[in-house]
Amino acid sequence: WSDAFRLTVRSKPQPVLSVSPSWLNPGASVTLSCEGLEHQPAGWRFFWYKAVPDPSSSSYSIEMLPGSSNGTEQNYIVHRPTHTAGYACRAGRGEPMFYTDYSEVKFVWSADSHPAASLSVSPDRVQHVIDQPVTLKCSRNDIKWRVRRFTDTLSYLQCSNWGTMHGSSCTINRLWYHSGVYWCESESGEFSNAVNITVQGSPVHPVTEGDPVTLSCRDKEQNLLSNVFFYHNNKLLNYGSRGELNISAVSKSDEGFYKCQHSGKDSPRSWMSVRGHVGSENQLRTFRKCCLIIAQKVMMIIIIELLITGFKFKRSYFCYR
Repeated sequence: WSDAFRLTVRSKPQPVLSVSPSWLNPGASVTLSCEGLEHQPAGWRFFWYKAVPDPSSSSYSIEMLPGSSNGTEQNYIVHRPTHTAGYACRAGRGEPMFYTDYSEVKFVWSADSHPAASLSVSPDRVQHVIDQPVTLKCSRNDIKWRVRRFTDTLSYLQCSNWGTMHGSSCTINRLWYHSGVYWCESESGEFSNAVNITVQGSPVHPVTEGDPVTLSCRDKEQNLLSNVFFYHNNKLLNYGSRGELNISAVSKSDEGFYKCQHSGKDSPRSWMSVRGHVGSENQLRTFRKCCLIIAQKVMMIIIIELLITGFKFKRSYFCYR
């Protein structure tokens, strides 16, 4: 008998794809990086792929990108893409070639308003509220489309998981915590523009005129940011380099859209509604009621005086005849 030895079988390593930037700027290029193999032996070559929607499932098939058949030693640059697209990578080394698993698909989103199809949101606003229905519609009805969503949990889900699909429209009756990026994709591999939807936990109630108001600029983990610029109706405010904007006594002129900017990135806009002071409104309402009562009494007195005057006139007329 030979000496015994231990054989350890491990699953294939899976690299992690990073894309930069994840939202397209006009004319910009996108850099793809295949990472997560730092603790593996050296000598990897990287292969790059484009994700294509699979009509038979909720996943994607992949197609190799141009110039990637022999692999690359460095990153891969997609020059000036114009539309939303998904990408994946894997690595290989040795002879014969040993390949890792494919990475998870990562998307580069475009807000381009002239893609193969246009995704519209109704009601059309940036921020939505839990319990309010929202309809997402793909503009082209001649092709079968599906609506997809990407969230912080890195999950790609289609409408049937969180809404109801009718033709090319997806209706979400209750948003709950469905903040994320939404887009349409067809069986032929076409993508629509992408829409970023933010869901608030509760409606933003109006603030009362004269009350103090504090607006905060926070990240997704609710950490207060610094070096922040605040905007009111797209106009830069002179104060607020800290993560909070304090208004000591809000007035009707403060009503409007607010957003903050940090490291060159804008937050979604938030609407602040300002109503008149409750006490003033009650006083005005009471004053109007009093005026109405007084006017009614005055009218009654005038009518009675006219009736009495008419009666006296008739008596006088009959007596002298």
